[in-house]
Amino acid sequence: MSGFWLKIGEKSSYFLVWAMDNHPGKLIGTAIGFLLGLLMVTLGFWRTLVLALFAVLGFVLGKRQDDHQDITTWLERNFNKF
Repeated sequence: MSGFWLKIGEKSSYFLVWAMDNHPGKLIGTAIGFLLGLLMVTLGFWRTLVLALFAVLGFVLGKRQDDHQDITTWLERNFNKF
């Protein structure tokens, strides 16, 4: 029976590599949509929205850090409008 699961794993990994090479937007969009739908069902709308906002904020701040850009100037520019 382990040979069966090994073959399934190999075919799945080949498919994922092929999909990332040929259709990355569709694959990533489907995965994000599935994850958000799952979160909506388990957590509810508002908790999922707050979680998504924190994830986006973390991504933006992390990307600025990776690009060696100063985070404080970005924060001042975007939040001094108020």
